Amino acid sequence: MAPPPCPFATRCGLERSIAMEAALHVWESFYCEGAFRRCERFKLHESGLEVPRRLLPNGRILEHPDESDPAASRNDQPEDTAPGLRRSA
Repeated sequence: MAPPPCPFATRCGLERSIAMEAALHVWESFYCEGAFRRCERFKLHESGLEVPRRLLPNGRILEHPDESDPAASRNDQPEDTAPGLRRSA
């Protein structure tokens, strides 16, 4: 029997954060349709707190380069890092 889906899935807004359909499906299949209690977005929703738009289910924040910073527009990420994600220290 499949685990119940996340009770916040229909109003979570994750689809506004992740533009790539294939990546969104991966996040949804793991968190929204399975381990939603591990999802940082779920935890904030459940606590009644505002969920940052760029917050991923694993707690990482999507980066958006500041267009006023010329250095931020360079693509100097290592190849093993997904675009838009911060590497953990």
